Amino acid sequence: MIANAMKAATLELPTRPLKPGFGVEVLGFDFPTASQDELLAFDAIQRSHPIVVLRDQKLTADQVMTLSQRMGKVSAQHRVGPHPEFPAITILSNKKVNGRLIGAHEVGRNWHTDGTTYATLGLTTMLYGIECPLDGGDTVIADMCAAFESLPPERQKELEKIQIVHNRAHLIQKYNRAILTPEEVEKMKDVIHPAVVISPVDGRKALFVTSGSTKRVIGMPQEEGMALVAELIAYATQEQFVYRHKWRNNDCLIWNDLCTMHTATPYDETKYDRLVFRTWMRPFEVVDSTSRDEEMMSHH
Repeated sequence: MIANAMKAATLELPTRPLKPGFGVEVLGFDFPTASQDELLAFDAIQRSHPIVVLRDQKLTADQVMTLSQRMGKVSAQHRVGPHPEFPAITILSNKKVNGRLIGAHEVGRNWHTDGTTYATLGLTTMLYGIECPLDGGDTVIADMCAAFESLPPERQKELEKIQIVHNRAHLIQKYNRAILTPEEVEKMKDVIHPAVVISPVDGRKALFVTSGSTKRVIGMPQEEGMALVAELIAYATQEQFVYRHKWRNNDCLIWNDLCTMHTATPYDETKYDRLVFRTWMRPFEVVDSTSRDEEMMSHH
């Protein structure tokens, strides 16, 4: 897969813009039957757009893994809804078998980005919608480059000086996802990231803030720092900066987490079933420079 990702595509797949300069829908692409040239063309599109949508993909769990592995090293999940055969696939669903939920339920319903607690940043997220509500259950993604670029130059310079502390244990405990042992908490060290990063897609500057893992802002009183983060999230998620994905069955939605923020919207769970597979991919070049211990931890 690494070799494929480095090769240049020999043809171009047709696309349709989802939001100018932000995302595209790839047309006429069927992953299970795609030729080598089509796969390389998909690789090129995925690397050069913050958001990519594929429609009408009839994928098995094994094919979800194969597609994900084109985009990076798939990160195994242990805490939140792992697939019984493929633990790197998280099941997101309200469905039950024998009275028990088959996957994670009501996750991601706040503005956030994933992968913030890695010391070395870099993450791609893919959702594959198998059963999708006809109303609600949207995924909304914010363009953090466009949000940053819309700020006055002086404000941009101020924000480029801001450093934010993130912590995985803080994230887990904030949303009551698990009971952590003192040993687990000790392993989940603080990491510090700037509030402005460089997008790996096109080299533009992007706001980098999130709701979950943020522990504090360096050099600011706690309340003031958290108020700043909330202010930036509210600003970046205004309607002019977001793409709203209305799901159809068998959609694939892919985005780069370093230049986006996202949230899920609610739906009528008494009326609709939802079944979605999620994978997280670390860029190959990032994994190569990251310690094995760090990669083994669930950081998202």
